[in-house]
This record gives sequence, C-alpha cells and structure tokens, in this order.
Amino acid sequence: MEAFLTVIQRFWVSNPPLRNLFLLSNCAWLLACAGTQQQPTTPKQAEVVNMEAMRITAHAGPDGAFTLEAYDAEELYDFATNHFQQKRCDSAVTAYDRLVAEFPESHFVGPALFNAGLCLQATSDFAGAAEHYRRLLELRPTSDDVLFASLRLAEVLVQLQEYDAALATADQVLSRTELSHYDRLEAMARRSQALLGQGKLDDAEAYAKSALSYFRTHSKEEEFADEFFAAANNFVVAEAYRMRAEAVVFPEDLEGQKNALLKRAEFVVEAQRQYSNTISFVHVDNYHWMTASGYRIGQTYDDLWHAVMNAPVPAHLPPDATQVYREELAKLIKPLIRHAIRYWEMTLMLVERTGIKNAWTDKTRQDLDRVRALMLQQPPGPGGIPPAAAATTPSQTPDQASDPSPATQAPSDALQPPPANSQDSATETATPVSSEATPSAPTSAGTTAAPAAPVPGT
Repeated sequence: MEAFLTVIQRFWVSNPPLRNLFLLSNCAWLLACAGTQQQPTTPKQAEVVNMEAMRITAHAGPDGAFTLEAYDAEELYDFATNHFQQKRCDSAVTAYDRLVAEFPESHFVGPALFNAGLCLQATSDFAGAAEHYRRLLELRPTSDDVLFASLRLAEVLVQLQEYDAALATADQVLSRTELSHYDRLEAMARRSQALLGQGKLDDAEAYAKSALSYFRTHSKEEEFADEFFAAANNFVVAEAYRMRAEAVVFPEDLEGQKNALLKRAEFVVEAQRQYSNTISFVHVDNYHWMTASGYRIGQTYDDLWHAVMNAPVPAHLPPDATQVYREELAKLIKPLIRHAIRYWEMTLMLVERTGIKNAWTDKTRQDLDRVRALMLQQPPGPGGIPPAAAATTPSQTPDQASDPSPATQAPSDALQPPPANSQDSATETATPVSSEATPSAPTSAGTTAAPAAPVPGT
C-alpha cells in the first residue's frame, strides 16, 4: 500500500495538466453543490380579500329544534331589489332597512338607502323618501350616490312644500363643479320651484328664465338626455303669471273693477302663452309637464270666470238691479267656461293617446265634469260680446256659428298628442338606481316621479 501511494505521488507531481484538470473538476463540483443550497428570501405579500360579513341566526321551532339561517348583505340587497323591481315596495324597503341596520359597514348601505328612497318616492311617501336620502348623505358622504340622492332630496322637499330646505339642497348641488349640464339644469329647476313655493314670484321667474337660457346655450355644445327639466323651468315661469293673476282683487267701484279685469286678463294671456311654450318641449320621455300645462290653461279660464262672477256688484246700482246685473254678466263671460272645457278636453285627448296617469289627469277629469255641469246652468246663447255680423253656413244656426261645440272643435297645435310611447313616472315604480357597483347595477338617473297632488311649480 505504501509503495502504491509513492507511485501516485510521483505521477501527480510529474503530470501538471492532469493535476490542474482534477482541481478544476473539484471546484466545479463545489460550485454546483453551493448552487443547490436554499437561499433566504422575503415572503411574498399575501393578497387581502375583503369579504362581506355573514350573519348566522338560530330559530327555535315548535318542537324545540333549532334552525340556522345564514345570510350576508349582498343576499339582502338582491332580495330587496328583486321585490323593488316587482313593485313590492313594502317588503323591499323593509329588507333595505334591515341591511343598513345589520351590516352598517357594508358597501351596500349607500345603494340600499338610495333605492329605498326611490321606492318610497314612487309610492308618494315623500317624507319617508326624504328620510332615506338624508341618511345616505349622512352615512355615506363620499358615496357615488350622493349627487343623485341630493337631486332626489330636493325634488321630494318641493313636494313636501319644505321650500327653504329644498332651496338649500339645490344650492348645495349647484355649488359642485363636476356637474353635467343635464344635472345642473335639474338642480336649477328645483331651485326655481323652491323660490316659487316661497312666494318669490319675480325671483322664481327670473331664475327659471336664466335656466332656460342655460339650456339653449349648452344644448348646442352637449346633447341633453331630454327636455324634461327645460319644460320644468318654463312651467315655473307660467306659474308665476298664473299666481299673479289670482292675486288681483276686484274692488267695489266700477272703474277699479275695469282696471283689475284688464290687469288680470294680461296675466292670464301671458300665463297661457308660457304654458303653451312648456307644451312645446316635446323631446321628453315623460309628458308630465304637458298634462300639467293643459290643466292649468283650463284652470286660468275657470278661475277668471269665478273671480268675475264673485266680484262685488258696483255700488251705484240699486239693490233691485243686482239680479239682472248677475244674469247679464253671466252671459258676457260665458265663453270663459267654454274655453276651460275646450282645453281640458284637449288635455284628455293627450292623456288617452299617451296613457299618462298622474295627479293632473285626475284633476282634469274631475274639473271637466264640474265645469260641464256649470255650463248647463248658464243663460242660453253663445254669450260674450255680440259680433257686429255673424257669418253662418247654410247648415248652421247663428248659435252654432258663434258657439262651436267643444266636443267637435279641432284642438290647437299646442296640445296635439305626441306619439303614444310614454307612461308617466307616477304610475311606474322607479327602477333601482345606484352609482356604485352592485349586483343590480344602475340603469338610469334623473327620473322624476309626479306629485301625489298638484303643487305650484311641480
């Protein structure tokens, strides 16, 4: 063995190339072994997924056995929204409120409050709707639904005749810089309605006209969704003149009555012109303002007839002449009743063509029946100021020539029914709307439910 090692040593010393090859191979082996060793590393950041909290409740049955119920905010939201879409608002609002109470930290809280407000608004529970919109603004002040909730809040506050709060809400919306032209026009409409409700007729008229100017200017730059809120502002202008007409009082002296009648007639004519302008906004999905304006035109004539008939008898007439005076006055102003009937009949033609159902259509039918009965109580003949010469056709009597039947009279262009493709929002439960990403995603915004009863300017 010792001799063998001596031979190897001599061979190693006498062969440098072989020795170098051996050393290189050993180095490679050591490096390879080093490369397979596990090096220390920083652990990867774990992905955090925020999941909705789940509530589990136990219910004891009649036999004493317990049944477990597990649900989360999303399930409640889907359940409520499904009922909302089926127009089952009672159960929908109950589920939305349960979601807010049991899952206050959920991102579904904002959409739930907003949709509950819409549901209550569609059923004319304006106080309940206002409460839910306000809670949304309080609990989720940075939510994407804040803008639309504020607009809906301003709307229902006008319906509740809380005009100071409506004005403040509209001003808050208008202070935002990122408003679209359509949303700004809506906020301007709510502001003009609030000013009208406060009795500030001049301010309301001026502001509504500025809103109309804004619409005409920016409609050239950006296409508006429709003309609904332009019509709303024009309706406020018309309402201001109607309310001025109603405020004119007839004094006892004859000269004062003449002046009062002329003044009131001027307001009535201008109001009618502005209502006709409102009707001219036909590019809308909701013909609410058409029916409102048609009703108001008839109402201005009806109100004027009652104001004149109830005016004091001139003081210079003897007591025994009062009855004769009233009879002659009734003959003179009989055309006012005829005009009221004619416009209300034309409004109902619009209603029948479009299928609109709202408070204005109900008022139109009721007052039309009343005024038709009133017409039957009037003195015979056409009434009005006798013309110098009445032109008649061979088939007409003088009475027929000067008193065309309202039922056969062709309606004016102002109230020609639009295409039958509309349904007023008062009869439709609003589609749930939310700006936040939810399973029942938003579909539209800016819809307006008609009032449960006519309110000036709405």
